[in-house]
Amino acid sequence: MPEFTAYVPVGEKRYRERFGLDFEQFATGQKFQHRPGLTLSQQDSRDECLDTLNQQMLHFDGQFAAHTEWKKCLMDSTLTTKVVSGMTWKTFAKRTRLLGFDEITLTKPVFGGDTIYAESEILEKADWPEDGKLGRLKVGTQGVNQRGEVVARLVHDMLVARAGHDLFQRANY
Repeated sequence: MPEFTAYVPVGEKRYRERFGLDFEQFATGQKFQHRPGLTLSQQDSRDECLDTLNQQMLHFDGQFAAHTEWKKCLMDSTLTTKVVSGMTWKTFAKRTRLLGFDEITLTKPVFGGDTIYAESEILEKADWPEDGKLGRLKVGTQGVNQRGEVVARLVHDMLVARAGHDLFQRANY
């Protein structure tokens, strides 16, 4: 039987996609590029404003935005933050809990039409004494636009399942 690192065998000539790394596979200093990127539209920003009841005109009123330093509508910051965080899911799919954020910094404006990519670095790795099936990671994730400019930085702690203790291995779906 061939060995596929991105797939686990579930039967005769049958495989399931494998998402995420086990806690043991992470090491301080590792860097991950998360792909694909996502091109955001002005409509994405409007929808986010509607969902979050954000009435800041800078996100949806082009005439108002034209009189600001940016001269056009800005992407809603909660959308930028969610997209950057969400893009990391494949790498961190075995995350069981997000413990909290140490930093959320929006370093440059994002506009409709910008494409965002995410890159993460493992900043710290430690055992989790409360549960031997888990380990703690501190991760720094950057959102980068199509010009290579860092537009967001998130630093957060998470718990990740150790080998043999994740939901994907236990679930038979």
